[in-house]
Amino acid sequence: MFLEIDGHRVFTLSFGAGPRTFLAHSGWIGNVEDWLAALAVMSGQWRTVIYDHRGSGATQVPVESITAEALRDDIIRVMDVLGIERCVLGGFSAGTTITLRAVLEYPERFEGLVLMNGTGGVLPPDASPVPAAMRNIRPSQAWPGSNYSERLRWFVEKCTPEPDVEHIRRWGHHMLLRAEPEAADRLWGIRFAEEVDFAARLPELAIPTLLIHGELDAFTNRAAMEYVASLIPGSKLTVLEGTGHVPAMTRPADVAAAINAFFAPPAASS
Repeated sequence: MFLEIDGHRVFTLSFGAGPRTFLAHSGWIGNVEDWLAALAVMSGQWRTVIYDHRGSGATQVPVESITAEALRDDIIRVMDVLGIERCVLGGFSAGTTITLRAVLEYPERFEGLVLMNGTGGVLPPDASPVPAAMRNIRPSQAWPGSNYSERLRWFVEKCTPEPDVEHIRRWGHHMLLRAEPEAADRLWGIRFAEEVDFAARLPELAIPTLLIHGELDAFTNRAAMEYVASLIPGSKLTVLEGTGHVPAMTRPADVAAAINAFFAPPAASS
């Protein structure tokens, strides 16, 4: 279904009928399909919600309307339209930047957080800073390949180092191609457009937080995930061995199991 959000038509899926709601935010130019396979498993226990954020999938908007604040506030707008007072929020990859902004700005709306293969740009103190060339890159033109499609295919292959996943690569490639090159470049730079000192603010988080990391991830390393986990009180890091950057696509049952186990209600005392 399409929701009217801030003057735009935002493609949204809501399914499952559990007592709690899990709202997922996709990565870079990923869309509902980033999380869909994992949410399908989770929907037996949760109400699950996912939407194509600005510039991805079927949510086509003017490029200039894609800002960090708009992406952050769209989370709240989607919740309001769907009547969701509070939820567990999941962010994937570049989407962790947006979800961290949301939980820090509107803490009263969230009862839990999942950060999957992303740290909101937070790096350990001894890590090298992100070079200016990476901050200013335009993926639609700079990555290996002779055209936009080939460059996205290169990216998909970097995301999926697992064996026998060509079917996942085809799926991911078709998914990413639904974003226009201008939107892809704009969304790539969102993480660096307005700096937030997440490292200083993460200790403020007072909600259960699960971090999920694919051991073979080429874009976010384990040390960064461990550092972020150390900053968030009471958080837990789950590492999926032999998995790359898109575990919700390559190992959806394991992602769902990790989330279900972490947020399981406490056992009733006898």
